[in-house]
Amino acid sequence: MIYIIKIPLSGIKAELPHGLGLAMLLPAVVKAIYPAQAEILAEIYSPIVPDLKGVPGEAEYISKSIEKWLFNVGVTQKLTDEGFKESDIDKLVELAFNTPSLDLLLSLAPVKATKEIVRQIYMDSMYPLNK
Repeated sequence: MIYIIKIPLSGIKAELPHGLGLAMLLPAVVKAIYPAQAEILAEIYSPIVPDLKGVPGEAEYISKSIEKWLFNVGVTQKLTDEGFKESDIDKLVELAFNTPSLDLLLSLAPVKATKEIVRQIYMDSMYPLNK
């Protein structure tokens, strides 16, 4: 899911480094999908967030912990730092669902990738979760 919703970021800002775009989206994507795949994601992220239990209610905690880890390794940018505005979110969502093949790929996400969920991921990626 993260790779698919990163593509519209490059559609608006082609100069955005691929890895940075993924890093900015990662905490919000994990927050969105964690309830559906808590046990698996707890195992994957255990080196970064070792105290996870693998229960759906940890979504907010893991997303903030991943963001904190990213900040600690020097990736402190959020979408607003790269020039994105909240007014860009509708266009990003439109691109995610209307760019050929992206809608098909979104259908493979571990959660039903609705426009509302994708919109929330972009919104949650605008500013730091750890305020």
